[in-house]
Amino acid sequence: MNPVQARLDALEEVSVAIKQYPNRFVGFGSVPLSYSPGDVTLNDWVEKLVKEQKMKGLGEFTLGTGQIPLLEPIFKAASDYTPLPIWVHTFHPLNLKDIQELFLLTQKYENVPVIYGHMGGIHWLQTIELIKNAKNAYLDISAFYTTYALSLAIKQIPERTLFSSDFPYGDPYLNLQAVKGHTSSEEVADRVLGGNISNLLHL
Repeated sequence: MNPVQARLDALEEVSVAIKQYPNRFVGFGSVPLSYSPGDVTLNDWVEKLVKEQKMKGLGEFTLGTGQIPLLEPIFKAASDYTPLPIWVHTFHPLNLKDIQELFLLTQKYENVPVIYGHMGGIHWLQTIELIKNAKNAYLDISAFYTTYALSLAIKQIPERTLFSSDFPYGDPYLNLQAVKGHTSSEEVADRVLGGNISNLLHL
């Protein structure tokens, strides 16, 4: 399969869904990881995502261990354009070293919002500790290991914790109830369940 064509086909699918239900869907756009730093064609790709496909961010990027450096050109392009949020899968097969490398990129491009998907997997505690002082880092709660992990994330970074369910692997209703059961107030629950992502994407 041609990886670039596969991404174009996927983008078209997402774009069609957004156009059909603009009041229900917002898209993040896929970007090939084969670009080198400073490649002008990457900027053209990102501009097409935003202007033609109406995407609000870049990702989800799912990498193997040791591949985080491949994201730097994406960070640079996102930094130059708006900037755009980047969503990165931080569950297996990434390990703690990979997540730490991602955090270094997060610090280097401090104007780029970075969403750590799936809470860092089994490394959720270290991930929360890393990103709680990085104002451009966000935590997606899908696939949380324990309700304690969810509770700690909400307490530590209530303004940067984002509801997600990873459907069909996770149950949206159960995650919704978990958030409601582990928040200190209705205001915090509203932030996690939609307010934070709405603010991030300027919806």
